[in-house]
Amino acid sequence: MKNIKIFTIIGALLISSGLFTACDTEFENPNNPTEDVVLGTKEGLFALATGIRQYYSVTALRQVIEAPGITTRELGVTNTFLNINELAKGGAELPSESGGITNPWVNIIRAKGMAESLIDGANEVDLSAGTRSGVLAYGNLIKAMSLGYLIQMFEQVPINNSADGAAVFSDRAAVLANCISLLEEARDVMSSSPVSDEFKSTVLWPEMNLQKTVNAFLSRYYLLVGNYTESISAANAVLNDSDPTSSMWVYDANNQNPIWNRTVNSADLNPQTNFGLLGAYVPEAGDGRVDFYLGNDAGFANLDAGGQALSEMLGFFDTSTSSIPVYLNGEMLLNKAEAYARQSQLDDAVIQLNLVRQKNNDPLGVNANLPAWTGNETSQSDILEEIYKNRCIELFLTGMRFEDSKRFHPNFVVPTSTNTTNERNRNFYPYPTIERENNPNTPADPSI
Repeated sequence: MKNIKIFTIIGALLISSGLFTACDTEFENPNNPTEDVVLGTKEGLFALATGIRQYYSVTALRQVIEAPGITTRELGVTNTFLNINELAKGGAELPSESGGITNPWVNIIRAKGMAESLIDGANEVDLSAGTRSGVLAYGNLIKAMSLGYLIQMFEQVPINNSADGAAVFSDRAAVLANCISLLEEARDVMSSSPVSDEFKSTVLWPEMNLQKTVNAFLSRYYLLVGNYTESISAANAVLNDSDPTSSMWVYDANNQNPIWNRTVNSADLNPQTNFGLLGAYVPEAGDGRVDFYLGNDAGFANLDAGGQALSEMLGFFDTSTSSIPVYLNGEMLLNKAEAYARQSQLDDAVIQLNLVRQKNNDPLGVNANLPAWTGNETSQSDILEEIYKNRCIELFLTGMRFEDSKRFHPNFVVPTSTNTTNERNRNFYPYPTIERENNPNTPADPSI
């Protein structure tokens, strides 16, 4: 991965500075530059941006995928490790001190703090217009992504980190509004000042299309807040872009695919058979996405700790260097389908739904190769259920099923006791003990 060694300097500096912890240190090392000095230069900002890429793709992304994947039965637990078994049990048995919720909180908050430093630097360091555009758009994107994933897991989260540990929490509406504002600013600044070749060659990588990625996440967040027309428009900006490049997190021998590491390499987790879907949501016979994502039975007596069947991991996670999509084109089609359906534009919704079902030329190979849907095309609820089913399959291990389950099935009653087959086993996670002990603003835990 490009310039990845720079991260050891910048990352260590930021982490030791107290930026991501509740307390600050008073010690100074005269042999090391201060954070302000490093981040007060273009070279320092470029190094931080490169470090963010490594940290997010290897460390934070694991947390984005793993915890929600266990909570919604995409992943089955194959050992007795306490943290992941607590997530698998869920309900009232998930304690605040569990590493299963502490790890996502700490690691994604840290990525968000790094992005905030990058944003501050973009507004303070003397940069050319195109380079400032790249630094700001990239920082805004990472912060919006981090906030978005956090608010899908927790009822409230801090929009801005605080050096004194007393960050103020905000509710879902405020957080998603901030995500959208960050991404709109990123989109607009790139439109007015195209990203410089200097930033592209030094920080970005060939598999990252910054503009398309910003629009993809705008489509997602517009959908979550009910801005359906805007969601469709942003999805179209991705799908109609003349550049065929898909944005991917890329890996190498030193920076390995984190989900491969947890499933294939260590086998602590494995995908549940049929994506963990039961009843009406089980994939249809011949759905090509099953063979794309899942292999044969995974052994371990073919069952997870809760007695559910497991499969081998394929798709974007089958080798240590497999690339993971930052977003999927299929999500853009399904965003459009849902947006049309929720506006009662049912014919348009079914058209988009069928583009997913009948897809056979996906740029990343995620092809269902199914016939057109034969359900009730005049029933909004039936169409939405089919959209939900396809989101569960198409967007396997993207971190989205937890959010989708709550959005499509808000009245689902989560049992307080352990249940290994329910659609989800929590609505939101309790706040980690480490946060509560250091931040007086931490809200009360949700009941379930």
